[in-house]
Amino acid sequence: MPDSLYSKLWEVFIKLNLEKKLCEYLAMNKWEEVVGETLSQHTRPAYVKDGILYVYVDSSVWVQELSLFKDKLIEKLNSSVVIPHVIKDIIFIDKGKAFNKLKSRKVKKEVKLSLQEEERIAKIVEDIKDEELREILKNYYKSIALIQKGGIKDGRNKKR
Repeated sequence: MPDSLYSKLWEVFIKLNLEKKLCEYLAMNKWEEVVGETLSQHTRPAYVKDGILYVYVDSSVWVQELSLFKDKLIEKLNSSVVIPHVIKDIIFIDKGKAFNKLKSRKVKKEVKLSLQEEERIAKIVEDIKDEELREILKNYYKSIALIQKGGIKDGRNKKR
């Protein structure tokens, strides 16, 4: 039964043409896990456009270093999401001194869900038996709630 619910949910995502965007978002969320703590301190995924992940980096030295491992990073990101090859390339953008401002601005504007909102989302997904699907939906609903509160900005809306 959970497998059919899972496949039905993906059918809905496909019909709404959301499956690729969802996987791109999930890949961005996996960035820290994929690169590790040290590299995540020097990088921040910015947005995905046409299968290309744009990542802000704090120096040209890290841009060069990360470029050497780009293929491996793409492979690891793609293996962490449902749709294969959702990330086709990564472009590292040297933000230099502006990077720290981006990091601190992100922290200052961080929006969190209230306990009541968290409980409401948990209630919505509590009957889903498949643990992975339940977690995906829970994160999806949390993302929607955070977007509504102005906490997550879509990459297409950012000025480049």
